[in-house]
This record gives sequence, C-alpha cells and structure tokens, in this order.
Amino acid sequence: MHFNSIWFVPLIAAIVAGWMLVENWSQQGPEIIVVAENADGLVAGKTKVKAHNVDVGEVTDIHLSDDFNHAIIRIRMEQGSEAMLNSRSKFWVVKPRVGKEGISGLGTILSGAYINVHPGKDGEKRERFTMLKQPPLSTADNEGIRLKLYSTDNAKMEVGSPVHFRGFEVGYIENVGFDVKRKAITYHIFVNAPYDALVHSNVQFWMTPGLVVEGTAKGVEVRMDSLQTLFSGGISFGTTNARDSGSPVKDLTEFRLFSSKEAAANNRYDKYIDYIMLVQGSISGLLPGAPLEYNGIRLGTVEEVPFRSGGIESAEDIRMPSIPVLVRLEPQRIETHLSTKTIKLDEWREMLAQGFEQGMRATLSSSNLLTGAKVVSVVFVKDPKPMKETTYHGYPVFPTVSNSLASMQEKITLILDHLAALPMEKTVGQLNQTLVAADDTFKELHEASKSLKTLLSQQSTQAIPDRLVGALETLNETLSDYQAQGALGQNIQQSLDAVQRNLETLYPLLQDLRRQPNSIIFGKQSEADIEPKVKEGSRAK
Repeated sequence: MHFNSIWFVPLIAAIVAGWMLVENWSQQGPEIIVVAENADGLVAGKTKVKAHNVDVGEVTDIHLSDDFNHAIIRIRMEQGSEAMLNSRSKFWVVKPRVGKEGISGLGTILSGAYINVHPGKDGEKRERFTMLKQPPLSTADNEGIRLKLYSTDNAKMEVGSPVHFRGFEVGYIENVGFDVKRKAITYHIFVNAPYDALVHSNVQFWMTPGLVVEGTAKGVEVRMDSLQTLFSGGISFGTTNARDSGSPVKDLTEFRLFSSKEAAANNRYDKYIDYIMLVQGSISGLLPGAPLEYNGIRLGTVEEVPFRSGGIESAEDIRMPSIPVLVRLEPQRIETHLSTKTIKLDEWREMLAQGFEQGMRATLSSSNLLTGAKVVSVVFVKDPKPMKETTYHGYPVFPTVSNSLASMQEKITLILDHLAALPMEKTVGQLNQTLVAADDTFKELHEASKSLKTLLSQQSTQAIPDRLVGALETLNETLSDYQAQGALGQNIQQSLDAVQRNLETLYPLLQDLRRQPNSIIFGKQSEADIEPKVKEGSRAK
C-alpha cells in the first residue's frame, strides 16, 4: 500500500499541538485550594491572586464543599510560585473595609476584589489553605515577640486593639479566644521590635479601658484614655513594684491579664500575714480592697468584710458584740521603701507582737466624707491595757480600738435615745394648751388695741396734747418767778441774809451758855483764879 504524503500534514499538526500542550503545561504553576466561609466578590476566571500588588495567580473554579458549609476556591498559580506556598502562607480577600484601623481597599471599588497572599518562609509545603476572615495585622516575618495572655474577668477586647507601654503603642491584639477548661478569655498579642526588649519575666499586663469611673476609699476616680482605646479598649504592660527587671522571655510565653493596674500591683505581693480584726460598732463603708495604712503608708489590704469562714454563719451570730474582719498585712509593700534586705515573715510577726504590747491598735477611719468610704488605720494608744495573744478561728487577732468619731456617734445616738424616752405626748399636750392660752391672750390684746384705737380717734382725746402744752407753759412761768432774777426770788434772798446776821449776833451768847448753862438765871460769874486764854479771833470781837 502506497503511503500518501498528505498524511504528514495532520501528523505534523498533532505533533505541534502536543508540543504546545506540553509547553503550556510545563509553564503552568501549581494548583492550590483555598477554603473560605464565602466567596463574596470572587469570580472564577476573573479574580486575580496578588502578592505585593503583583499578579501571581488566578481563580479558576469556585464551588461548595461536600457539607455545603464552605466555599472551595481553586487557584492556578504562576510558574515559580511554589516557594511561597507553605504552612506560613496567608490568604485573604482585599475589598473595601471600614474598621478601627480606618478605611482600606478603596482601590477595589472599580477593579473588583482580589485575593492577596503573603508568602511564607521556612514552612512545610502545602497545597490546601484557609482563607483569613480579616487581613492579618502581622506576619510571621515581622520582627518582635508574640505572647499569650489569659483573663478571668468578664471584659473582652477586640482583635486589633492596641498594646501600650507607658501610654505609647508598641503592639496589638492578633487573636481572641476562649479556654473552656480554664474558663478564661485568651489573647494572642504581638509586640513590635525593638519594644519586645521591654518584655521580661517580671512584667505584668492589665486592661486599659478608655473610660473608668471607680469608687474607691479615696473617692470617685475617673480615668480616660485615647479615643481609640475609649471605643475598643487596650492592654498595657510594665513593672509595678518589682525591684529587678527579670529575665528575657520566649515566643508564646503566657502571662495573666489583670483587670486594672491596681489589681496587677496587688498581685505582686505574694508574701503576707492574715489577721482578724474584731470591730465593735458599724462596719458600714468598709469594703474589700480598702487599704490598711499607718500615717498614709499602706501596709496591707482588707480582704473580707465581714469574715464569713467561721465568723457570721447564722442569725445568732449577728447579735455578737464585735464583727470579724479579715485584713492582710503585706510586708513587701513596706520593703519597697527600705534599703535593707528582705525581712522574713516570722520576724515581722515578732515585731508586730512587740507593737501590740506597746499600744499598736487598728481602728476604722473615714477616708471620704462624701462617699462614706472607710479605711483601716494603725495607731498607737497611750497606756495600753495588758493583752494576751489570741486567735479567732485559727487567725491571730489584731487588737482594735474605737476611733473618736465612732465614740462621738455613739454619744449622739445615746442623746437621741434619751430624747426619744422623754414623755413627748404629755409635753406636746401641755404645749398645745399653752399655745391655746397664748392665742386667747393675743385675741384680748387685739380687742384692747381696737378699743385704744377708738379712744384715740375721739376729738376729746386728740385735744389732750394741746392741754398738756398749755399746762407746761404755765409751769414754766411759775418756775421763772423762783429764779434769782424774779421778785419772789429776791425776797427770799433778803430774808436769808437777815437770818444770817441774827445768827452771827447770837453766836457769843450761845458760846457762853455752852460754857455756863446757868448764867441765863444767875448771871455770868467772873473767873479771877483762872486767866483765860483768849484766841486772837475772840479779842478782835
């Protein structure tokens, strides 16, 4: 059979087509699968895959998973992209977003959404990936440190919330979860370099809500942070009372997240001595967390008000004369002010026992008159009564004394009780009778005033002032006659002068009668034997 050369044409075409197929297949990159919650904005054969804004692949197919719960996105990558596809690669959809970080993805309004891939390094080779719900805040290549925090409080912060050190933003929250076994909220945070050097073993983390209004023993405290923290909250870290900086930590080291800086500081004091205070009087205003202080220096904290473990367990215990309160003395608070070495707890117990003998006592004092909050103050009393060391349900007793304000309140209460014991009904009855009598008297006075007004309105009564004026003028004229210039006055003066002259004439006779009373009958006798001594004034006469 003769072979026709015309068959070379389709044979050559088949060879060329096969070569082209092989060439095209050899130039294609790997095919990968990305699992997403939905395929919103993605179109097969149109949506591009980009890395650093460079096309590295295209979506070839989109369909539902077998359980109909996810979208399966098949992507054909460019040749040479195999190195970027490993366990550390991350995929997410770039589209317009509005969040705490601002507005992003506006460029996709006209061009449409696309898939962005962050190439991974030093990871295991992989062909199946999970689409991220949000763009990653950081990647595995970013320099810094990742930490894990846990919190047993009810507050929850969002992904992207800032992490601060002394008010400066140094990182952010990458992930938020919940640990069922621990019943705690977990946070994965990232601290950027070079601020990761600030994290060490003695560092503490606490929440920094944007606005805090808290009532404490000092009063009402209001704290406000930045606007971003006001809406989403944040995390702060630092050293509260640690003397040393500690040692460096590794990635994913776990720390506890406290509700506030004060809670973090209080947790630092892990050495303490518990005492029971038997308070006589009201404990209103004394709350757990109130300070135990001496002259403004904090020594410890009130732990339980009232103390229930072995304390008030039934209604019968309410009638007890004193109420137990559990206080915690924290020597580490004092040691921060000392330059000496750390003092052991047994030495603190001995010093406190000596202080009790010298008059150390605890008393309740008011720290804020507006809120009524109270604190426990340590004072020294003069001439303390001898006391023995006692315990209360296994706890040593811290001796107490009533403060002056409480004593004053008791006295005021006693006075009020005495007032309440007075016969108020009888007193009020007598007072009512007195008021009735006073009312009758006022009515009589009112009638008398009316009569007086009627009397004064009569013409005869109104003429009385004129008559009095005339009588006074007549009296004045009469008195003027008795003056020295008047006629009567002159006559009286002349009569007085005549009387004066007659008395001067009778003066010698009266002198003789005083010496010889019988001379008026027998006459004046001579006294020759005695030569009288006559004064100079008598000779002149």
